[in-house]
Amino acid sequence: MIRIAITDDHTLFRKSLSLLVGSFENTQVVVEAANGKELLEKLQSVPVDIVLLDLQMPEMDGFETSLKINDLYPDIKILILTLQKEEEAIKKVMDQGVHGYFTKNTDPSELKNAIVKLSDGGFYFEKSLSDIIQHILVDSSIITNTQKSLVFTEREMDIVRLTLKEYSGTQIAYELNISPKTVEKHKRNLMEKTCSKNFIGVIVCALVNEFITLDEVKD
Repeated sequence: MIRIAITDDHTLFRKSLSLLVGSFENTQVVVEAANGKELLEKLQSVPVDIVLLDLQMPEMDGFETSLKINDLYPDIKILILTLQKEEEAIKKVMDQGVHGYFTKNTDPSELKNAIVKLSDGGFYFEKSLSDIIQHILVDSSIITNTQKSLVFTEREMDIVRLTLKEYSGTQIAYELNISPKTVEKHKRNLMEKTCSKNFIGVIVCALVNEFITLDEVKD
């Protein structure tokens, strides 16, 4: 069961989202919070796998909250769900290490797919934001932990390409005929090698070093 926390200061939206997410297979909403401060208090006693997080909230907004979650609970995946779709906001939280970004206009089926992929070691962004995300990925100046002169093995590049195609950890394992645990080990090694907060940083490093191009992985 995937344990979900929903954090949004608009009560009606939060309750409606909780009902929607709770209807997804193998998914349970275990925490609801009106702001980051309330969320962090509840996380002390309730285990959570994925946080759906708004950016604009009183007391503690989503930017500060994501930083604290990554510091205190590094295993929790963060999926931003907000009205904001400005590039500045998206690249700020990407650099903070979030695992997904959606607007509140996203289709429920796309959100469901994202939750499944995040729980299986992937990352996911709303498809309507693809042009913005691609621009952020190729603009290496926004990622301070990007390193040049790196070397990726052939197997590591396979995992990078498939992840950029939005394959989940299980799908990558099947495609490469290896175990999901081996996929996760490769991902951890790549994050350590590139000093990245999450796998997005690894993707950026591969692009900066010209190991891969975005056109190469388009369907």
